[in-house]
Amino acid sequence: MVNSRLFAPAASFYLASPFAFADWTQPTTAEFTAGLSGGWIVDLTCALNQDGTQFDLDDSDTDDSLSFCQVAGAEEPTFFNATIVYEAFRSFDELDDNTATTAFEWLAWPDIEYFAIARVGEEPGTAVGVGDRLKIARVMTDYPVDVYGAGENVRIQQNFLFQDTAELAWNYEVAA
Repeated sequence: MVNSRLFAPAASFYLASPFAFADWTQPTTAEFTAGLSGGWIVDLTCALNQDGTQFDLDDSDTDDSLSFCQVAGAEEPTFFNATIVYEAFRSFDELDDNTATTAFEWLAWPDIEYFAIARVGEEPGTAVGVGDRLKIARVMTDYPVDVYGAGENVRIQQNFLFQDTAELAWNYEVAA
């Protein structure tokens, strides 16, 4: 049996300020490097709970109104939708300088606009490089929910509000 089946998929999850990119639909490796070092982008991968984090493209909305020339039941896709949920572990000491504290600082407040970004196929902590594929969506924070369970670490869950159906870049390949 292949050992890769025993390990979680290589994925990274980021949040970026709306000011992190000159053109958010075409972010560059230089913008990622500058954003991560400047605090405009955070890598929250190691603070996120696999079971509670979701980054999915949903079915699109459709227009099912018909003209006299269309067949019955014809539908035209109109807008794409995404479901994005980040569930982060909470730090025991909220003054600790760790990824869990950073995640809480970025996720704990409602009505803050971000770009939620997922990268699949590269190990967490590695720099975003040319050819990496990114899933990007403009989101806004909602009121967070504390997640408790007997014998489990306390977590914060942010069910992002999808901002605009036109503000989604799925499987964008990073250029230089």
